Amino acid sequence: MATITISHSAAEGTLVDGDTAKGDGTGDILKRYGFRWFRSMGQYGMPQSRDRAPRVVAIEKAADELRAAGHTVTVTYDDEVRDNATVKEAVHERLEDRRAALTAKGEKLTREADSLRAASDAMIEHLPYGQPVFPGRRGRAHRNLLERSVNKSIQAAHTAQAAEHMPARVAASRRAEARSEQPGVVARRVERLETELRSLDRRMAELTKHEETQSGRLLRQYEGERAVLVERIAGDRAVLEEAKAAGLIGQYSKDNVRKGDLVHIRGQWREVVRANVKTVAVTTGYSWTDKYGWEEVRAHRPAPTDEG
Repeated sequence: MATITISHSAAEGTLVDGDTAKGDGTGDILKRYGFRWFRSMGQYGMPQSRDRAPRVVAIEKAADELRAAGHTVTVTYDDEVRDNATVKEAVHERLEDRRAALTAKGEKLTREADSLRAASDAMIEHLPYGQPVFPGRRGRAHRNLLERSVNKSIQAAHTAQAAEHMPARVAASRRAEARSEQPGVVARRVERLETELRSLDRRMAELTKHEETQSGRLLRQYEGERAVLVERIAGDRAVLEEAKAAGLIGQYSKDNVRKGDLVHIRGQWREVVRANVKTVAVTTGYSWTDKYGWEEVRAHRPAPTDEG
């Protein structure tokens, strides 16, 4: 029987260590509770568990079933919640690693495409231009050679096309990372996280009415999730305060924008239909309106006033 340790920390996520072996049944049990084999690390773990609260219920159920199967299992939790700056730096480093891998893959595919083109050319370079392909058995070797050369050339074209996609994927990754820190995106993320926090608080209040073991585990999981949410909200709010101090947001509100004014949102000037406390409704050119948070407004033009 195996001796297994299931541990969770913000930096490493949820990982499984121990002397498990193929066919001993541990893998089947772990997979049932959301664990996956990380080939690059050579161990089981929970995907996307870094800088998130531990999934206590799933972890404890997996540990119970492993113990029932005769294994010795230890479960440890590190309740530290890393600050947003540390989390963003770690995410950036992982993204840079992926971008470097994509760049290397593109270079490898380019070399493969060049090699395939060269192989295709080498197959037929000894054939005189314009040499006819004889019918029947007499021209079979010639036809086969031409067919293999064409297949190599097609394979080279597909490989080159795949290589050309790699720089675009790297650029898209950089754009997505930059966009996630734009004030408008951060503000919407704060609103979503605050909604999640209120919902979580309601679920926690309901759980306190029960004393079962399962409820205790779930409550601990919720407490971890709450701590993470509170830190993420605080970090993003700090980003918004910095943007406000820099004059990037907070200049416009229902106090200085009126119906009929023009506001610049996402590269377009739109007419204001209604100014609310948190949002501004603007025309779309159709029968409906669009709503945006005030952080999306980049410029403002008051509606012309009648004179005389």
